[in-house]
Amino acid sequence: MKRSKLLVTVLLGLLIVGAGGGYYVYHTERQAAIAKKQQTKKARNKKAALKDSILSQKVNQTSFSNNQDTNQQITKILNLSHFVGSALVVKNDHVIYQRAFGYANKAKNERNQVDSKYQILSIQKSMTAVGIMQLVKAGKIKLTDPISMYYPTLKHGRQTTIRQMLDMTTGFRLKNGSKEYLPENKVIDYAKHNVYYYPDKNGISNYSSVNFLLLAGIIRQVTGESYQHFFTERFIDKLDLQSTGFLIHGQGQHATTGYRGPADQTVPDYQETMPETKAQMANELGTGQVYMSVHDLFTVESAILKGKLLPKKDVAILHTRTATGEYGGGVYNISNGIRSHGLGYGYESSVFLSPDGKTGVVLMSNYYRKAAPIQPAANKIFADLMNGSIK
Repeated sequence: MKRSKLLVTVLLGLLIVGAGGGYYVYHTERQAAIAKKQQTKKARNKKAALKDSILSQKVNQTSFSNNQDTNQQITKILNLSHFVGSALVVKNDHVIYQRAFGYANKAKNERNQVDSKYQILSIQKSMTAVGIMQLVKAGKIKLTDPISMYYPTLKHGRQTTIRQMLDMTTGFRLKNGSKEYLPENKVIDYAKHNVYYYPDKNGISNYSSVNFLLLAGIIRQVTGESYQHFFTERFIDKLDLQSTGFLIHGQGQHATTGYRGPADQTVPDYQETMPETKAQMANELGTGQVYMSVHDLFTVESAILKGKLLPKKDVAILHTRTATGEYGGGVYNISNGIRSHGLGYGYESSVFLSPDGKTGVVLMSNYYRKAAPIQPAANKIFADLMNGSIK
């Protein structure tokens, strides 16, 4: 009996040692795999940054003679950038260039068109900001209102103002959205219960989308209607936008598929799509859940600057840049106008406009590549447009 117990004890000991050794090997191999993956990612990002730098330099160094054809000039810049998507260039309210590149859906052999629809992503913040300013103009809220007036259960950052939220100078952060689809009111509840506050970031320019999600919630509270209804009434219906809508309902005709490439890819191969769940669409409330065509996007941003949605003096107040950055009122306020940029789910959108809203560049892409972003091309075209190099 004693020998049997001893044998069992020895066997159990061997099993424990073996299991421990097996776990050690598994853990070591797993850590090595993670380290290798991180190293590969770091190397790819470094390579992507180098390729982006080289590509941007080529784009920026492109020069043209005054008698060169406008189409050739702009097309050359976009081809250098391996651009996929739709482009629109407007000068003094006249379209001087519109063209589409690449595929809307490679598997179906459907090419992008000038009226294709793309996600505008963070550019939607410029419209949410205008919506807030319309309520300020109507005397329903104040830019100096603390967030605690609208979210009294928040434990931290209670004195943060609406102005700070519009300017991205708060300490609010939301690490992750809900993994389940939620209606608007529940998306807002999720955000206010899961938002973090970092006091060291308060008053400093630091981008965080949750600010605009909470602003969308304030729009709901003050108007008593959904953000989607408010947006539809104030933008889509007001400006008669024909190619604009909410992703949750589908893009319909002229839809596009979002693609992405490895970090260091420049030339598109359409190997990887980037699907988006309904939960993700819902989580982007007020911050990036709308699609548009290049024409609709120009129409909206131009209308804002021309004072069609808000008096110009109020637009000027809204678009006042902060002391710590260019961002202010949902856009980046640059020396020769405004710019706005959206990125996610395989899409990238960029818009540059002159202060009077009459001249601008809109590039919208359904193929994001870190090594070949669209911003340098948009910036180059806009700069040449404003300085007269592009006629």
